[in-house]
Amino acid sequence: MSRIVDLNAPRFARFVANGSSVVLFSASWCAPCKEMKPVFLALEEKLHSLAVFGKIDVAVSPTIAQMYGIRAVPSLAVFHEGRLLRVIAGSRSVSALKKSIITELEDAS
Repeated sequence: MSRIVDLNAPRFARFVANGSSVVLFSASWCAPCKEMKPVFLALEEKLHSLAVFGKIDVAVSPTIAQMYGIRAVPSLAVFHEGRLLRVIAGSRSVSALKKSIITELEDAS
């Protein structure tokens, strides 16, 4: 069961403020973003005990993407206690992304 939260600009700051979170920046018109969806779902299933997962459409909320320097979609942003730890741009495998996310979250704790 997916626990991925659909985010928008008003909800974003509150979502990333506490604990660890992973946010997928994507757009409805982006073909690679559609390919990334099952990868993101798999990441959430594997890592839901370490972080909350959300997604935001950059076409709907462009100011959030600009605020965090998101220049390409799909991009994953890893946050801890409201602080951006890392942006991972482009499509990658579940295992590569999982390793990167775990490393960032362990370093932040």
